[in-house]
Amino acid sequence: MTDAAIIVPSYNRPDQLRGCLESLVVQDAPDFSIVVVDDGSPTPLAPVCAVFGDRVTCIRQDNAGPASARNRGAASTTARFLTFTDDDCRPRPDWLRRLVDAHAGAPNRLVGGHVVNGLPDDIYAATSQALCDYLYDRFDAEGGQMPFFTSNNIGCARDAFDKLGGFDETFPLAAAEDRDFGLRWRESGGDLAFVGSAVVDHYHQMTFRKFWRQHRNYGAGARHLHKVMEERGSDLPRREPLSFYLDLVVWPVRAEGLRGVPKLPLMALTQMAMIRGYAAAKGSAI
Repeated sequence: MTDAAIIVPSYNRPDQLRGCLESLVVQDAPDFSIVVVDDGSPTPLAPVCAVFGDRVTCIRQDNAGPASARNRGAASTTARFLTFTDDDCRPRPDWLRRLVDAHAGAPNRLVGGHVVNGLPDDIYAATSQALCDYLYDRFDAEGGQMPFFTSNNIGCARDAFDKLGGFDETFPLAAAEDRDFGLRWRESGGDLAFVGSAVVDHYHQMTFRKFWRQHRNYGAGARHLHKVMEERGSDLPRREPLSFYLDLVVWPVRAEGLRGVPKLPLMALTQMAMIRGYAAAKGSAI
């Protein structure tokens, strides 16, 4: 039985996947495997994986989204500890070991690490990461109050993952399925532990169009999240106060000083895009 498995959902990004796998095969943890789930890429990703030898397994499925791909990867391994990252991420060499150590065998502990923007000159990528950084600060991830972790840097016991039912595959986009996972984890009595030393560098290149689409998708994901929370009778709050959004917009300046000024209009734009996505999803069948 393999002690740990690293699961990577991937769709049609062979170059990014190659960089991710280069960082994963050199992890300094003992006895681990890597499972790539090719989520129906037009050109199969198996040849990219084959370069890295027997440690990497590639599974192909019809396109069904990242939640389904992560569940498929988890189901394919007997590993006792599951970790997840994305194909545009490059975990640092001690990443897996630090997640395993922080988990320390606690059956109901979800561990999440620190994500760093790997493209500091890409204003769109930097702003998107700043938004995530704001959430981790606002909800006091260091103090154990974070309600979820982004799914590109998490780990948990497979028994707890299976008991929870994995990721909710009804989420149609790469948006809010990780929030749902974290909320259900906490609602089930589990705890979330932040591991600042478990670092993943995120290389998500963006244009303005991609930036807008990503945050519009986040809005659509938020709508679906609220819908499933209502269906399961969750009593957790689904809206934040106005101060939350005002603080979010000015967060780059608070965190970076004058260097954060260029991000201010883009932070405001993220909220406009999310509102558009939320409204569109509310009027659709999502």
